[in-house]
Amino acid sequence: MKKHDKKEMQEQLRAYRKEYDRIKARIRKVGFICKGSLVERRLPCGNPSCQCHKDPEKLHGPYYQLSWKEKGKTVSHFLTPKTLCLYRQWIDNHRMLTAIINDMLATSRKVGSFIRNMENQKKKSGKKTRKPIKKSSQTQGYRRSS
Repeated sequence: MKKHDKKEMQEQLRAYRKEYDRIKARIRKVGFICKGSLVERRLPCGNPSCQCHKDPEKLHGPYYQLSWKEKGKTVSHFLTPKTLCLYRQWIDNHRMLTAIINDMLATSRKVGSFIRNMENQKKKSGKKTRKPIKKSSQTQGYRRSS
């Protein structure tokens, strides 16, 4: 590998490192996280004579439900309006963290691709090409016996 090629490669790797470090720095801003989803529900009560059983417009609520998967099963909890705000932020933080990790993966893939391309160029420049063997008219059509 030529000196200027090596220098360019090191500069490109430094640029990738800076990009990766900028992405990593965003992680510090992420607070608590929660993986799940929030749903607002209106539900009927347990009193069969209540209006909520006769008219869907008169259901009780809103109630806020947090759901997530745990060991392959859905787990749900109802939240108070106070905790709803917290969990909304934590779910947003989880989405932000997922986006940051995806950016880190994308940068890592770019670096991997860059390194593989450099190795391939190195291999190509280091190989000597062989000239094709010319066959004489006497050997054409005949096979060597082993």
